[in-house]
Amino acid sequence: MRPVKAALTVVSGVLGTVLLSEALHWRASKRFLGKGHVPGRCALVVLGFPARRDGRLHPIQKWRTDIAKRAFASLGAERIVFSGGPSRGRPSEAETMAAYAMQLGVPATSVRTETEAMSTWQNIELSLPMVEGFDRLAIVSDPLHAARGRRFVRAQRPDLAAHLVSAGEYRPFERPWLKVPTAVYETYVAQYRRLRPGARYR
Repeated sequence: MRPVKAALTVVSGVLGTVLLSEALHWRASKRFLGKGHVPGRCALVVLGFPARRDGRLHPIQKWRTDIAKRAFASLGAERIVFSGGPSRGRPSEAETMAAYAMQLGVPATSVRTETEAMSTWQNIELSLPMVEGFDRLAIVSDPLHAARGRRFVRAQRPDLAAHLVSAGEYRPFERPWLKVPTAVYETYVAQYRRLRPGARYR
């Protein structure tokens, strides 16, 4: 019976971790949004992630770009800005993700790239000038990271807080193998921020 009990313990632990991760991502997807319906033209800012060492698309890049493609269609967006600089000689995060988005059918005329940002704070800082004049703004990433991006928008441009809309980034049990590690990382970032209030994070 011991192997059976051990297996049940492992399964329970894994299931509990997945459910906790789902709850964290779901809650984050509701945070730092504008209140009420916001009409008008919409733009997206997609937060980057480093490509693989050989330049190929990383699974997290693919996930974020898939979310962006969905949001582009569902929100009727007119512009989509991919943000993220180069990493260790690899192609820029923005260019890698933008190329994949166009493969998915996002029109090239709507795509812009911001290729200098080296952190989430800079993703927001350097991308916001590229979406001036739009009535709605969606920050696109995995749910916990998108919430951090929206918080940075509010910190940098409080005037845009009411313009923030959901990208619909949360879907139940979508890519749980990525949700768990991203939940762990964002929890670490939140805890570290409390200990070092002014620090900037990727």
